[in-house]
Amino acid sequence: MREHTEHTKRPESDPGPAAETALGTAVLRIAAAVEEHAEDEAERVASAALAVPHTHGAVAIASATDRLLTRVEGLAAGIEYIPVCRRGARGVGVLARWETLKVKGPAPDPLGNWSYMRDLAHLARDMVRVLRDHRAAERPKGFVGRPGMPPLTSSTP
Repeated sequence: MREHTEHTKRPESDPGPAAETALGTAVLRIAAAVEEHAEDEAERVASAALAVPHTHGAVAIASATDRLLTRVEGLAAGIEYIPVCRRGARGVGVLARWETLKVKGPAPDPLGNWSYMRDLAHLARDMVRVLRDHRAAERPKGFVGRPGMPPLTSSTP
């Protein structure tokens, strides 16, 4: 009998399925925090770019454009990860605008680089909104009870 209990007992290095669930939950929380941080950073970069006046130097505009391009590429990858059937019109629209901006690039006129930077900033904000709306829609809804009343059933009018 003693041999049987020794062989069926889990080693300390294998905590079992409860630990796997706890680890999965922890990883999901960390991933959500990382995504939210990236979205917050994209919003900060977009706000800073929108505050740049058209009279700023070409180097400042190019630097802001570079930061925006980096953020928008990451946000676009996040939106592309959402299944097409769950993206919604806004999600499809921001990806189409991103493709257009990538292909078109800045206009050759004097305000072309500044306008392109502003277009990217607005696009980054819209992409953040799409990702946050999707996350909110996927989050489980809390039950709103009716204190002092019986629960609703499917036959209740």
